[in-house]
Amino acid sequence: MNALHYSPTRFPAPVVRARAAGSFVLSETRYAAGAELATHAHEYACLVVVLGGTFRERCDGSTREVEPGAVIVRPEGEPHSDRFTDGGGRCLNVELPPQWLARVRELVRPLDTSGVYRGSAFAVAGRRLHTELTRGDDVSALAVEALVLGLFADAARTERRLEQRAPRWLSGVRARIHEDPVAHLSLAELASAAGVHPVHLAAAFRRHYGASVAAYVRQLRIDFACRELAASDAPLADIALAAGFADQSHFGRTFKEAMHVTPAAYRAAVRRR
Repeated sequence: MNALHYSPTRFPAPVVRARAAGSFVLSETRYAAGAELATHAHEYACLVVVLGGTFRERCDGSTREVEPGAVIVRPEGEPHSDRFTDGGGRCLNVELPPQWLARVRELVRPLDTSGVYRGSAFAVAGRRLHTELTRGDDVSALAVEALVLGLFADAARTERRLEQRAPRWLSGVRARIHEDPVAHLSLAELASAAGVHPVHLAAAFRRHYGASVAAYVRQLRIDFACRELAASDAPLADIALAAGFADQSHFGRTFKEAMHVTPAAYRAAVRRR
């Protein structure tokens, strides 16, 4: 899919207000009535708080309706397109820098996949984040980080509730993947073991866990590699093979796409901290 790519602080819409709060950048964007945004992606992961207006977003082959009060969790580099209704819209974008994500990666699992979260807790946190956009005191950075982590905690609980409602056979598929994420299991093999059609498995897995089977496995391998890079002095080639990658080159490309740094740079940054 061809997509426009936007660097940090850049958006396909007018930015009416922006400010930095510690390592975060908050930007309010406005969209004209009936605005259509072509497929694009952002370099940084972000939280998008819908302040006003309703729009339809197409992402990863599916379409979702988004309304005021909702919070979108958007991973870095995710291609998506949007179409606003006649009322236009306003959004608050909280960009999450890779350095911060590397530090809290294990705490923010919902960020690994795209999602829209609704409910009073998300709406209230979104409004409070917007309030921080207009403040300039010396504790704003702390307030923003606390609100962002709180949103991720609520998102994780939401995902857990969805997971608990997953059919037993689907939970079994997920458990098998977690048992050995480096195993090269095909969708057909997983579906056969679960007694369902591969197409049904693919759709159910994405619906309940927010990612394709392949993307889910790939993230587990990246998580394993992150732990090994932080905890051991093993050569990168050995970590690549242990994590299930074909070779060090494949590992390096995939890791950089996911983490926005090379494996060597990630190891050095973790060791410095």
